Parts: sequence; structure tokens; C-alpha cells
Amino acid sequence: MNNIQPRTALYALAYGLFIWFEATLSIRWFADWIFIPGNSSATFALFALTPALVYAFGWFFYRMFATPRDERAAAAILICAVGLIADAAALGWNDMVFPDLDFDQQRLLASWIAWAYGTGLISGLWPRKLPLLPQA
Repeated sequence: MNNIQPRTALYALAYGLFIWFEATLSIRWFADWIFIPGNSSATFALFALTPALVYAFGWFFYRMFATPRDERAAAAILICAVGLIADAAALGWNDMVFPDLDFDQQRLLASWIAWAYGTGLISGLWPRKLPLLPQA
């Protein structure tokens, strides 16, 4: 695997921070519509739609910055790492960042975060050939 280009690495870090910021604001404002404890179908739908959304964000980044296949895994790691670090801080101060979440919603949020970032990491590796992206 080749090293990631410094320019791509910086863009990946900025992109990860941007995605984290947008997701955090969305959860802060719409948590009652996103995380519905006791509603299994809504929770299943959220977890089922997340991989498609995560792959779309990854594909957009890879397409926008013409990320070669050799650099996609490193880019996915950087995108997810900055978001995970920011989420660790946000969850550490969840009373200030997410003041309206009850305990059950916090549990759903934490499990959804792990699911989303795990999917994000996989998106850098699989599938190897994505449409409209450089293959070399």
C-alpha cells in the first residue's frame, strides 16, 4: 500500500471533521426523530440506511479528490479517526452537546456511532472497484 498524499490526508481530516460537525448538529436538533427507544422498526431502518449513507459520503470524497484505490483505506481511516476523536469529546460532555438525550437514546447513539464508523472504515477497502473512480 502506498502512503497517502499529504494533500489528500489534509482533505480527509477536514472532510471527517465536517461530517462529524454536521452529524452532531443533526443529532442535537433531531434526536427525538432519529433515536426512538422502543421502536424496533425505526432503529432497524436507521441501522439499515447508515451503510448506504456512509458509502455515499466515502464515494463522494474518493470521487471529489480522485483518490486512487491504494490511498482509499488510509483516507477512510483519517476521515473516521478525526470523527471518532471528536465524538469521544462530545460523548464525554454529552450533557452540554446533547442535552435532550435520555439514557436510552444515548445508548442508541453510542451503538450507532460504532456502526457508522465501522462501516466507514470498511468503505476504504471494499469494494475494490467503485464506479467513476480511479482504479490505479
